[in-house]
Amino acid sequence: MKLAKLFKRSLISLYIRFKGNKIYLNKAIRLAKKLHKESGCRYRVFFFGYKYRVWTRQDIKERKRSDLFKKHLKAGADFDKICFYDTNNNSNVSK
Repeated sequence: MKLAKLFKRSLISLYIRFKGNKIYLNKAIRLAKKLHKESGCRYRVFFFGYKYRVWTRQDIKERKRSDLFKKHLKAGADFDKICFYDTNNNSNVSK
C-alpha cells in the first residue's frame, strides 16, 4: 500500500513540475495583461487544480459562494499573498 501511495505522489509531483512550469505561467500572465487592457479590471494569476488560473475579484467571490474556498478568506488581502501575478502591481512576477 505504501508503494502505491509513493508512486502516486511521484506522478503528481511530476505532473505539477511540467504543468506548473514557467511557460504556462508566462502564458497566463499574457492572458491577464490582455484581459486587463480590454476590460480595465484587476486580474490575478493563481495555481489551482494543477493549472494556472486568471481570476478577477468577482471570480474569487463566486468560488467562495460555491464552497471552493472558505468563507472567511478575503478576496483581496488573503489572495494577494498567494497570487503569482497581479495586473495592479506589475513587479510581483513569480515569488
